Amino acid sequence: MSASAPPSVSISHSEPTDIPAVLDRTGIDYVGVHDQRLLAIYRTGIFNVVTESGPVSNAHTLQIECWEAPLPSHGDEQSPQELLEEFAAVFDAGNQS
Repeated sequence: MSASAPPSVSISHSEPTDIPAVLDRTGIDYVGVHDQRLLAIYRTGIFNVVTESGPVSNAHTLQIECWEAPLPSHGDEQSPQELLEEFAAVFDAGNQS
């Protein structure tokens, strides 16, 4: 019984990123789990976002994992990896503002 690992990506910024603020600005729903972790709902996928050190409101490095793939009924035809990359791009754009 071998399950494949869910798609994940690591993001590093030279300046701290306030993850909840980025998600608020882009209208992405999330729930805080603790200081270093939150779960975000992007389209119909669920993403686990964890910082390597420090709180999610002041993160330099974060790890994003697609916990729940998008629902096939939404017709996007995006793979979990494609959705993960699109979601991760929100943090690059949000860090520049």
